[in-house]
Amino acid sequence: MKQRDPAAGYKSVGITVITAALGIMNWFELRSLLLVLLTFFGVKRSSWQGIDNMSFLFMGVVWLAYVFYCQYYLKKKAEAKQVLQASAMLLAIQLGILFVCNLFSHVLLSVPFEAYMLLFLIIEGVLTLVLGWFAWDAARKRVLR
Repeated sequence: MKQRDPAAGYKSVGITVITAALGIMNWFELRSLLLVLLTFFGVKRSSWQGIDNMSFLFMGVVWLAYVFYCQYYLKKKAEAKQVLQASAMLLAIQLGILFVCNLFSHVLLSVPFEAYMLLFLIIEGVLTLVLGWFAWDAARKRVLR
C-alpha cells in the first residue's frame, strides 16, 4: 500500500486556510458587485432582498465546494512536490476576481477612487499578474522537461 506523506496534508490544509479566507472576501465582494449591478440596471428595490438572499446561499455553497476542492487539489500537488505552483495559481485566480469586483463596483457606480482603494487595486492587480506568471512559468518549465 502506498504510504501517504503527512507533511503534504499539513501543507495543503495550511494553504487551504489562506485560500478559504480569501474566498470569503471574494464571496462578499461578489455580493457587493451583485448589488451594484442591481442598482446599475435599475432592478426594483423590492426584489433586492430575495436576490441577495439567494445569491448569499448560492455563493456560500460554491465557497464550501471550493474549499473542499482546494484541500484535495493542494494535497495531490503537495504529494507531487508542486504545491507552490498550484497555490500560486489558486491565489492569482482569487486575487483576480477580487480585483475585477472592486474595479467594476467603482466604475459602474462612478465613485471616485480614494487613495487607499487605488493602492489596494494596484496591489491586487500586480499580485495577480506576478502569481499568475509564476504559476504559468513553472508549469511551462515542468512540461518542457
